Amino acid sequence: MITLDIGSGTQDIVVVRGENRRNWIKMILPSPTRIVAKKIKKATSEKKAIFLTGYTMGGGPCVKAIKMHLNAGFDVFAEEKPALTISDNIEEVKAMGVKICKDLDFDNVVKIEMADVNIDFLEKVLGEVEEILPETMLVAVQDHGFSPEESNRRSRFKLFRRMLKRGHLQDFLLPAEKVPRVFNRMRSVYESIRDKGKDVELYLIDTSFAAIAGGMLSAKEFPALIVNFGNSHVVGAVVGRNGEIYSFFEHHTKVMREMGKDRVHSFIEKFLKGEVSDEDVFKDGGHGAYIKEVVEVKDRVASGPNVHLCNYRRVGGDEMITGNLGMISIFRGDKLEI
Repeated sequence: MITLDIGSGTQDIVVVRGENRRNWIKMILPSPTRIVAKKIKKATSEKKAIFLTGYTMGGGPCVKAIKMHLNAGFDVFAEEKPALTISDNIEEVKAMGVKICKDLDFDNVVKIEMADVNIDFLEKVLGEVEEILPETMLVAVQDHGFSPEESNRRSRFKLFRRMLKRGHLQDFLLPAEKVPRVFNRMRSVYESIRDKGKDVELYLIDTSFAAIAGGMLSAKEFPALIVNFGNSHVVGAVVGRNGEIYSFFEHHTKVMREMGKDRVHSFIEKFLKGEVSDEDVFKDGGHGAYIKEVVEVKDRVASGPNVHLCNYRRVGGDEMITGNLGMISIFRGDKLEI
């Protein structure tokens, strides 16, 4: 089994080999969006036009690089799927100056393929250490959902709210074929692997829920508060021993960093009391909050590259693979020893 947790800063890769977790293959690499951004910046420095091909992927750094390329006065050509990385509204993308086309063969144009998963690279790097690509792949990406007419912060949380009513973390890990089409980033991961002709059993989950599942592995008592302070988003949930989700919030790391530790602590305490509404978080620049039931929290665990924003007990083991372990735990239906 191979797991990929793809964030805005890094892509964290774990290959399960046997039962001893300490012998598993682990790679922490720059995120795909940062890799694409570097390629775009190189083209900008060389004063060359770019042609974006491939699939819809995570934005952030690569979208910023595209805008900088346009502002520098250089052309951006793109197929429609990668162009949707910039905005769900293709007319907005065109209005920015991106030229949508199906094929391009001009001199002095740099072709850049966009995708969240580079399956050929994974197969190659594993081959270099005499390993083969596993038949089962679990991938976590943050999918805001396809929403050309509405803020994707709102649409993302609407989708989550429907799923949260079912109440279990296990419901968020889906076979690729069953991922709703509205989750266009997850669907693009599936398409990018399928189109390469790779025969893998693929499962997909949002990074938020992979992180919560991974944090649960370090909880000593339940219900427990699990918070992940990622590079772009902060997510928190109160969960039961069997993955029941009592409440959930998703905010932006930048906003919480500006809050400072004291206000972050105050926000989470209000959340635990059921005093934070969906609209409160949205107006504050985040995504939303869902309170199904207020319960007494018996443990608090935090993880992520910005975990310094709180004083909770940190997850055990390597924090960078928390999401990977969470995916594995959900898929196998057991509590991994960390």
